Amino acid sequence: MTPSLFSHAPEPEPAKSQDPIADVVQTCTVPRETEDAFRGFHEYPHLWWPEEFTTFGEGTHMEFEGGALVETSEDEESATRAVVRDIRPGELLDLEWNPGTGSTTVSIVFTAEGSGTAVTVTHTGFDAARDAAAQREEAESLWRNVLQRYGRFMGAR
Repeated sequence: MTPSLFSHAPEPEPAKSQDPIADVVQTCTVPRETEDAFRGFHEYPHLWWPEEFTTFGEGTHMEFEGGALVETSEDEESATRAVVRDIRPGELLDLEWNPGTGSTTVSIVFTAEGSGTAVTVTHTGFDAARDAAAQREEAESLWRNVLQRYGRFMGAR
C-alpha cells in the first residue's frame, strides 16, 4: 500500500547541543605595583615570553607593536598573534587572539593585591574556534607557561 500523499514527514531529530568549552583562567601574583606589573607585561615580552610558545622558535622577538602582539623571527619574518582591542595601563589589556584557527578573546587584568599585583589571564570564546577542545587545551598550557615566565621576570617566587 502506498502512503498517503498528505502524510507528514517524520519529525526531525532535535539538534544535539554540545557542552560549552570552559574558559581558561590563569593567575599569578608579582611583587610590583599595578603600573609596573602592566609595563613588565606590555613593554618587555621579548625578555620573558617562552620561545616554545612562538611561531618561529629560538631567537623570536615578541612585542606589542602598532596595536598588536607581533612575533619577529631572526630573519625578519613576522606573525601577528593578537590585536589589542582595549588597553588601560595598570588595569587591563584586552586582546583578540587569533592563532589561525579562529578568533578568541584574551583579557589580562592587573589588580592590586597586598603589596603586589595579581595578574589574571582569562581566555574565552573557544566554542567559535575550529577544533575548540584542542584550542582550549593549548591555551591552558600557553597561559600557564607564559605567566610562570612573566612572574619570574617580575620577581615572583
